[in-house]
Amino acid sequence: MDLSTKSANILIILTLQISSNIFAHSIKTTDSLELVAVLHRHGHRTPEHLYKNDPYKDEDKYWPIGLGQLTNKGKMQLFNLGKLFRKEYESFIDKYSVKAVRVNSSDYDRTHMSAQCLVAGWFPPSGDELWNEELIWQPVPIHSVPTNNDQILAPLAPCPRFWMEREKVMAEMASKETPEDKELYEYLSKHSGDNISTADDIAALYTNLQMEELNDLELPEWTKKVYPEKMQPKVDFCAKSFTWNKILKRFFGGPMVKEILHQFYEKSRGNNKNNKVFLYSAHDTTVYSFLRTLEFNDFEYPEFGASVIFELHRIYDKFVVKLFYSHAAELVPYELEIPNCPTPCPLEKILNITEYVRSVDWDTQCFK
Repeated sequence: MDLSTKSANILIILTLQISSNIFAHSIKTTDSLELVAVLHRHGHRTPEHLYKNDPYKDEDKYWPIGLGQLTNKGKMQLFNLGKLFRKEYESFIDKYSVKAVRVNSSDYDRTHMSAQCLVAGWFPPSGDELWNEELIWQPVPIHSVPTNNDQILAPLAPCPRFWMEREKVMAEMASKETPEDKELYEYLSKHSGDNISTADDIAALYTNLQMEELNDLELPEWTKKVYPEKMQPKVDFCAKSFTWNKILKRFFGGPMVKEILHQFYEKSRGNNKNNKVFLYSAHDTTVYSFLRTLEFNDFEYPEFGASVIFELHRIYDKFVVKLFYSHAAELVPYELEIPNCPTPCPLEKILNITEYVRSVDWDTQCFK
């Protein structure tokens, strides 16, 4: 190798290193940030259902705000999460604008209220936004569709093909059950007063017990024999069953992936120029299934206020995606590496690797 060639190679290497360092530095700031999408679970709530022998069935006494409702603790969780986002993105967006911020929610009281609390923490009014000196708050529109039409945030819109596929998965699990499983069903049925005969039944009862425990109520003595340890495996399987295979991921998590990446794609094409933030207020199942659809298959189940944050950056006219996650409202989000895509992930790359789950045509493929 002659000296000129060697010098040229050194120059190339130094140029690449400098470019790499600039790239790494700029991605940590909001200078290159184009769009943020946040998918989060609602905050702490009351139980949604009560079992027959539930010692806390007196709703007026124990659940005066109603079943399945956001508690004061839940409100504060999401309000503080909004404050965290305000601090994180204050140089990117410092005030609310209906043109810049779009808030979407599933059609449940607790998700609507969670979205309102998050936005209240993120965008407190100031200056000419103040309309009432006694109330440092501003109204923000929350968008949702009826649950039976929702394909994204609480995906319960009719889809026979999805439910048939999930039923196969559940039947396969049931075929492998042991005598110990049968004993568990019988024990839970006897003490709860409900007919507990499937893994879904166990999951529903488990959630009820968990919500009562998280609301500082002492669980009945009989639960100590089975809750949480013996019930947990069935609950874990049920949580995963919604995205157990590619077909299920396509229908249950795919529409949410499609929604966020569609907004990123449109932004990269020069559309939606005013948009800066998309918020999606949803459920534990939504967040968990979304992560599994992206092939994060080993995560713990998300707690109240868990959030997935997608960022779209533009660096040297190239669009890249960064992903952050917080397991609970009280935890600071940390960066994740998107499976099969190096960090930061080129937008074109993530569009390619998610093409299958994003390509579902609900109106035709759900009814085949």
